[in-house]
Amino acid sequence: MNQREKWRHLFRVFYHSKGFFAFFSILLSLLLIMGSTYAWIISSDERVNRAEENQKKLSAKITGDLDPVLHWAPGTVKTKQIKVKNNGEVPTIVRLSLTESFVSFETDAQDNHDDGNGNGNLTVYPAPVLPVVNVKDTSTWVVGKTYEMNANTHYKANFTLKDQTYAYRGTRAKPLPAIQLNFPNGKVFDENEQPAGTDKAYWYYEDGYFYYSEVLRPNEETSNLLDSVTLNAAYANRYKGAFYKLVPAMDAHDITKELLSDWGIHSTDYVYSLYQSKLSN
Repeated sequence: MNQREKWRHLFRVFYHSKGFFAFFSILLSLLLIMGSTYAWIISSDERVNRAEENQKKLSAKITGDLDPVLHWAPGTVKTKQIKVKNNGEVPTIVRLSLTESFVSFETDAQDNHDDGNGNGNLTVYPAPVLPVVNVKDTSTWVVGKTYEMNANTHYKANFTLKDQTYAYRGTRAKPLPAIQLNFPNGKVFDENEQPAGTDKAYWYYEDGYFYYSEVLRPNEETSNLLDSVTLNAAYANRYKGAFYKLVPAMDAHDITKELLSDWGIHSTDYVYSLYQSKLSN
């Protein structure tokens, strides 16, 4: 069985396993609602800035649990850790940003429910609408295009959100709030929750970026930015079978003062005071 056939087999198992993915509705009624989301996390867009005059290697990489989640049932938590490791030869400072993408498919919602969620299966189309949706390429996540289950079964995309910048504690477009990112307690701060003077090895969120508080020496690794991801039990059935993608992007910089201008850090920013004493000329 080749890789594509394995994926199709997994999707068929998911599609027909209604009992496994059922969960009680938030009204605690006896109605069982179905839903599932394909979620995956990959490292992407790793950037390094500047190198010391001795030309030692400046390099860092995103690490952690970055494997795809194939079957994700509402009300469940999946471990997903994101960290950064200095795999270069010089001390470095790093920051991360997160973007989210989402695509859902048409469902047969013809039933007696007033909320429009329905209990139907994904609507099947016998022929593809080209170019087809590629789960790994969000540029193909286009409304009206189809995802191929098999030669005679295609699902049509009816809603997309692409490359949504994740703002810590910020507003997210629906249905993204149903996908909860779980950050480690006491390790992520922002203007609403400042770190104490004794706090070390934490992330500080400012203007779209999570800045790591410490200088990473060669072979050192950050603490987790993310611990896990939860799919809320109230996840709407109309998003059944959707694809979700979370992408961390990383910047790494040597510890020269050019970091401040290269990253657009101003003297009024918290991270200016965080890094100023750590930088050299």
